[in-house]
Amino acid sequence: LAWSGVQFPGDRIRPRLSEAAQVAALGQVLSQQSVGVLVDAALPWTYRIDPDRMVLSAVRSSQRRCRTAWSAMTPMRCKTPTVRVKIALLAILCMSQTLVDTARAADSSEFWPEVSAFVRLSPRTRVYLDAAYAQGKESDAETLDLAAYLDISLKPIVRTELLSEDWQRSRYLWARIGYDHILKATDGTPAYVAEDRGIVSLYAKTPLPAEVWLEARVRADLRWIGGDYSTRYRFRLEATREFTVRDHPVVPYFNVEWFYDTRYDDWARILYQVGTEVTVNQHFRYEIYLARQDDRLPSKESLNALGVVAKWYY
Repeated sequence: LAWSGVQFPGDRIRPRLSEAAQVAALGQVLSQQSVGVLVDAALPWTYRIDPDRMVLSAVRSSQRRCRTAWSAMTPMRCKTPTVRVKIALLAILCMSQTLVDTARAADSSEFWPEVSAFVRLSPRTRVYLDAAYAQGKESDAETLDLAAYLDISLKPIVRTELLSEDWQRSRYLWARIGYDHILKATDGTPAYVAEDRGIVSLYAKTPLPAEVWLEARVRADLRWIGGDYSTRYRFRLEATREFTVRDHPVVPYFNVEWFYDTRYDDWARILYQVGTEVTVNQHFRYEIYLARQDDRLPSKESLNALGVVAKWYY
């Protein structure tokens, strides 16, 4: 916090005394001229020139500034969008630092690029196409996920006219069904089909204080791996808060997801993500996030990733 400058009352007196000294040096009669002197009593809103009181004044001024800054950190009371964005970015940095600290013990780090396209079919339905590359996300090999989904809105937020607004952010309840075709390749071997996966998901949102939204997702992965069938259940909680920066929506988020795998009849994985989605225009958004993946089964491993997602909307 920047300290405000403190002016002592004596500083205002000095120029007047210097003028009086010059007049005396010229031999003029001082009693024939009035010399304006600004004394401490003329400033009832200041303390007298007392070191202890000046320190007290500075401390109280600092306390007032601290209270002002603290109140600015309360989103419900702060009205400045720029400050809100800074607070949100600070929170994201704190969560990112937590992931970075735990990342030091990770087995490996990866880069996860992803490209998505959303095609609106009607006010209540849309098609979602996705292509994601990963190394070590599902196994030690490189994988390419090619997926297609159908999103179905079950309940819009507040008003029916919001059906024409942002699709996912304006829904209380919606479902997603799709199919994921996973190709895998290792060093020196060509790509092959490693897994076919049917996906059924249900999303629900609820508002929290300070304009924060909490989203819960329940997902079932119906997996065919090398001819063997298994099911993986995924439960995710995500907190988001939308801001506007120079007329562009910015949505920071943090989520945690738990994985239950029927191959082991136990909880096999936990995935943490913290990131931000930025809307560039009506048809394009991008997302940057940090991920931490901790596997318990079949063996204990950890993975960290930087993800970048490019999204097109039609």
